[in-house]
Amino acid sequence: MMKSNKNKTSVQRFLIILLIVAVILAGGLVFISYYFKISQQKESAQALSAAKVGLEKALESNPTEEISINIGQITVKVKPQEQGGKRLFDFGGLKFVSDELPNVWLIGHTAQGELNPSESFPSNGKITICWGDSSQVGAATPPTLEVSLIYKDGANYKVIRAGFDPKAGRTVGFEGADDSGGGNCGNLAFAKNIDLASGTFTLPQKAVPYLLRLKLLYNSEAQPLAVSADNNLPNQGKCFDSTATITESKITRKIRQCQFFEAPPALFDYVLFSGGSLTK
Repeated sequence: MMKSNKNKTSVQRFLIILLIVAVILAGGLVFISYYFKISQQKESAQALSAAKVGLEKALESNPTEEISINIGQITVKVKPQEQGGKRLFDFGGLKFVSDELPNVWLIGHTAQGELNPSESFPSNGKITICWGDSSQVGAATPPTLEVSLIYKDGANYKVIRAGFDPKAGRTVGFEGADDSGGGNCGNLAFAKNIDLASGTFTLPQKAVPYLLRLKLLYNSEAQPLAVSADNNLPNQGKCFDSTATITESKITRKIRQCQFFEAPPALFDYVLFSGGSLTK
């Protein structure tokens, strides 16, 4: 009987020891997990900070090829991406809030950023403007697009304005979109076709198209814009992709910043001669 009690006590002690060991192991694992999480967050923040430093250096030096910078144990690579110069321009994937004024240049620029009218989009060219992500197809309040085309007619600069609303009857004086079913300029919701040789945006003979101003209206969230054309659009600037990688952990952070050619302030449009009217 005494032996049985002794065995029972030994088993209980063994189970208690096992329980204590299990609690210690569990606590250790929680601590280790928390430590690694904090460490990863810290390294992620360091990588992001380094990526920003690399981006600042690239914006200062304006490189034409990828540059590499070492910051302690972090390697930063910044790659410039030319924007424009092709038939499709999507603003580097940026999105725009209501009343923001992105621009598409229809004449070229020199390497120093000066206007170069010798490189110009054809005055009889065709352009498709696309806007809104795929979630906007069939939306109750889809974004509307306002377009201003600035051109040079002889010695004078002039502007043509028009608006396009996918929702019929919502905006006085606005036309409808040509396509509201999605898949435009790749995957955007709406599209409007502009012909510089006929229709609303017909240019006078020998006029030179200079600039398209695009403005979204009624969108509560930032939405994408893109322009597709039947000829190559001039260069619009650059986007810089900065990628920072920590050597030991391989944690990587990436950021992008775009630097497009500057355009006159919006007030400039309203001192130009307008060939038509627009009611909002």
